Amino acid sequence: MTVLAVASGKGGTGKSSLTSSLALALDRVTAIDADVEEPNLAPLLGLDPVERGQVSIPIPLFGHNCVRCGECAKACRFNAIVQFGSLAPTVNKGLCHGCAVCSMVCPVGAITETPNVIGTVSEASRGNLRLLEGRLKVGSPNPVPVIRSVIEAGSTDSNVKIVDCPPGTSCSMVEAVSRSDYVLLVTEGTPFGMADLELALEVVSDLKRPASVVVNRFDLGGSDPEELCRRFNVEVISRIPFSKEVAQIYGIGENLYLKSELWRGHTDGIVSSLRKRGVL
Repeated sequence: MTVLAVASGKGGTGKSSLTSSLALALDRVTAIDADVEEPNLAPLLGLDPVERGQVSIPIPLFGHNCVRCGECAKACRFNAIVQFGSLAPTVNKGLCHGCAVCSMVCPVGAITETPNVIGTVSEASRGNLRLLEGRLKVGSPNPVPVIRSVIEAGSTDSNVKIVDCPPGTSCSMVEAVSRSDYVLLVTEGTPFGMADLELALEVVSDLKRPASVVVNRFDLGGSDPEELCRRFNVEVISRIPFSKEVAQIYGIGENLYLKSELWRGHTDGIVSSLRKRGVL
């Protein structure tokens, strides 16, 4: 089963619109919303996901046999544990990444662990389409475990997993892309779009993932990624023009693949290009 990541160097390029369209254009698809800080595939697909499980990470609890040596605080690279003088150490749940190094270095075995819920995984389906949605708990600063959980929850009986990645090039995007077989980068024809596309191409190159580029609203902004893509040995497989109709359809929350002939034609063209490359 192919895992296709749809990513972008910046938000607002049309990444989620293309992901939802690909999910409708293909058969036996698991669409995964890994943009866990602001998931939006469900309304674009007309689905209402139901929570199927929680995502938690282990955080330390300090027992009565703690000797206040401070070794746990010294070992925590995220500065989640503080310990002053003879006072017992305390943990900041928001900073803790659940790596458990504190319990490994404790010389007296005073640290146990308790789960801290940081998000949820929800599910919906219609026919041969299945949606998995990760959602980060409000106030939780660490989306990576939620992204990992929602991608791993994907069905094995689908032909393809399509992952709607978080925008940007932070650790969230890296986590999603690193779990894919192929990356579709969506950009726009603006200087800002080109600058962020270069960052995204660098990440994909470092992760050694094959990729293609789609330029949305290519006729606005005056920038073309052709030379940049050649530098990374990546091909532009589609250029989608700006359309007022597309903007209006998206503005009322309807799926572009179902409502716009222009968008549907370009989506089908992208599917054809990916099939020629053996991705689908």
